[in-house]
Amino acid sequence: MIAFDHLVIYSNDPVRHQEIFSSSHNQVGVPGGKHSLWGTFNHLAFYKNNAYIEWLGIENDEQAEQSDNPLIQHAFHSKSKEQEGPIQFALRINNMDDYLNYFNEKGIEYDGPFPGQRTRPDGSVLEWKMLFPKYNFDAEPLPFLIEWNGEGNIPTDEADLNPSEFNNVTIHSQNPEAFASRMQEIYQLGDPMQSKSRYEWPLENGKLFVSKGRGIEARFKFNLIKFKSSY
Repeated sequence: MIAFDHLVIYSNDPVRHQEIFSSSHNQVGVPGGKHSLWGTFNHLAFYKNNAYIEWLGIENDEQAEQSDNPLIQHAFHSKSKEQEGPIQFALRINNMDDYLNYFNEKGIEYDGPFPGQRTRPDGSVLEWKMLFPKYNFDAEPLPFLIEWNGEGNIPTDEADLNPSEFNNVTIHSQNPEAFASRMQEIYQLGDPMQSKSRYEWPLENGKLFVSKGRGIEARFKFNLIKFKSSY
């Protein structure tokens, strides 16, 4: 089953925002590393049901602006508009080739897959692939698909793993019925549970909702803290 992987929060200062979050909510946060090809870097908070929060920052504007990776383009777009906060999230899969074939068969437009790698503070290298259904940076985001090489992005020290869990993520839309139908087709989610204008699907490690409104909202099981943004 498809799983929630991580929430991406664009930040002008990932170090400061991760530290404020950690101290405010008694959560463990850690430096992530640098993405040398994209001019970006991150700080992270890991959760026990194989999910994490990423504060993504840009340290080389020229590299980020010239990147063909939609996530980096989205981050640069947010920086240009001076909009900090959640911008995207990733859904984890282990069959990217199947999704590529499916997208091609259905005529679903996409970018990628893009290889990624990051050197962690301990010197180890993480590698992954990302696949992006095309979307508008100023509208509802279509989450990107990620496939990790090996065990994935887990903390190297168990002390860096928070004991709480990812709970759910919601994409708010002005037309939730149409957007839910689009999500269902793109990610092969099956029929949703429906309550008024909210649509719900189970994930391997939580739930995914589409609801009326604007922005992304993600909840983690610590003091019911949530992250929400508008687009």
